[in-house]
Amino acid sequence: MLTILKNYSILYVEDEPEIQANMVEYLESYFATVYVASDGKEALSIYEKHQPDIAILDIELPFISGLTLASKFRENSETMKLIMLTGHTETEVLLKATELKLTKYLVKPIAPKKFKEMLLILSKELTLESSKFIELSQGYRWNKETNTLTCYGKPISLNEKAQRLLKLFIKHKNKTVRYEDIMVHLWEDSLEREISINSVKNQVSLLRKKLPQNAISSVYGQGYILN
Repeated sequence: MLTILKNYSILYVEDEPEIQANMVEYLESYFATVYVASDGKEALSIYEKHQPDIAILDIELPFISGLTLASKFRENSETMKLIMLTGHTETEVLLKATELKLTKYLVKPIAPKKFKEMLLILSKELTLESSKFIELSQGYRWNKETNTLTCYGKPISLNEKAQRLLKLFIKHKNKTVRYEDIMVHLWEDSLEREISINSVKNQVSLLRKKLPQNAISSVYGQGYILN
C-alpha cells in the first residue's frame, strides 16, 4: 500500500532541527522527493517553485504559521494533501484546521505508530484518486469522473467541445487522431453539414492554449497526437 507514495513529492516544514533531521530521513524512505523548510517563508517559496503533492506542516512556525500556509495552499489547490502537526488541542484551532480539508491532524508528541497510520490513510486516499485521474504532464491532471482539468490542483476552464476533444486525445494517447475522427466526435449532431479542416484546427488551437506547451503535436496531413 505504501509503495504508491514513491510517485509523489512532499514538503515537510519543521523549525526544530533535531526533529526535522530525523523525520526527513524517515520520509525519504517513502517519497520520491522530499522538500524541507524550517520556517513559513521558506516553505512558501518552495511551494511556489516546486508545487509538491503533499505538505506536512507544523502549526507554530516562524514568519508564517502552518495554518496560514495551509490556507494559501488550499486556495491554490483543491487536491493537495495536507497534514498538520501541532501541540495545540484548543477547539478553535482544531476547527480552523478542519476547514482546510486535512488528510490528518496529529498532536505532538507523535508516536511512530500514529505517524505510520497517517501514511496508510494518505496512501489509501491517493490510491482511490489514482483510479479516477489521468496524469498528463507538468502537473496537469484529467478527472475522468467529473470531466475536469486541473494544473497542480487548480481548475482550468474548458468548454464542452474542449472537454470532448481532450477526452478523445486521452483515449488515443500517443496515437494519431485523424481530422475525420475529430469531426465526427465534435460535430456528431451536425453531420448533415460539411465541417472544414479549419474548424478542427481552430478547436485544437483553443485546447492547446489550456495545456502544457507541445502537449499536442501536429501530424502532417493526418491529424494530431497527444504526447
